[in-house]
Amino acid sequence: MRRPFSTVHRWPLVVEHARQRTERRTASRLLAASAGLFLVGCALALESLLPLAVRALIAAAGAVPIFWAIASRRPAAKASGAWVEDDAAGLVRVTPDGKKPIVQWDAPFGVALLASYGRPTALLAFTTPTQTRYVPARIDDREAADDELLSRIAVLADVDLVEGVEHDAALTTHAAADLVRHVEKRSAEALGRAFLSDGRGDPIALDRATLAVGTRTFDLTSALEWRPLMFHESTGQAAALYQATWIKQAASEVVLVAPMPASLVPRDASPQTGKLGRALTRDLRLLQAPAESPPSREMRVAIDRPFMMAVRRILGDAPLASRVAPDPPSRPRTARRDSVA
Repeated sequence: MRRPFSTVHRWPLVVEHARQRTERRTASRLLAASAGLFLVGCALALESLLPLAVRALIAAAGAVPIFWAIASRRPAAKASGAWVEDDAAGLVRVTPDGKKPIVQWDAPFGVALLASYGRPTALLAFTTPTQTRYVPARIDDREAADDELLSRIAVLADVDLVEGVEHDAALTTHAAADLVRHVEKRSAEALGRAFLSDGRGDPIALDRATLAVGTRTFDLTSALEWRPLMFHESTGQAAALYQATWIKQAASEVVLVAPMPASLVPRDASPQTGKLGRALTRDLRLLQAPAESPPSREMRVAIDRPFMMAVRRILGDAPLASRVAPDPPSRPRTARRDSVA
């Protein structure tokens, strides 16, 4: 039950104006302001050469474009009529069509930021044992504190995943970081945690200490071995490329498998900066893997493609996990020479 004077927390989703229109409008304002300042400067510089009335007219002519540049400045975004809200029981997404639950505070959940290299929009992924909800968020206007926070839960995602929501209503960068801070206060262990399921619906749970795959549990605080790999597999006349992560601890062994992303770094990607940029760059290195023969189907477990990097990121940070190199290919035996008596 909500207290009579409890504070309602809301994070609005806004629609960004088209980048080209914003750039053209900004260039026009700068040009007008420059021309206005030039005219005002001329009026001041010619004080001893021109009558007061003429200088006043020149200054007034310069003031017009300056005021236009200021008045024509429009906000970079407009409200969409939707927002994320803390309704005391959990987070909900509010739209003109009603409310849709995202997570409940009294139930386990995880939150991760799925970000594509060089793209201004990402997805906050809220995962629970029964569902996954996505909330678009801008990440291109980060302050230092926001950058550090978002880098802690960021996971490299393929370009297609975020380009599909690039023009949708999204949280601003500051609102996204503020929402994550609010979640951290409610459930600090949720940051970076993920609840997934494999192709058969069996649960997969991942946090800083444990990876649970169906009935198998891997203790990330104890010694284990892992390695990334990729493999081709043909189905009829088509061939598919897969990414995989092999994990072994004692008698437990599994190979997590997902389709290889089509593109992770677009050609027009701008350089990544800050801690978030370094986190995504690290994921690019984690993506690199040698090609191997397809693993046995008995060991394979399908995993959602965007979360493969989340698994590798946590394995890479696990204190006692060892990344191992694949076994070298066996060499053909050569005929043994007869010994000389």
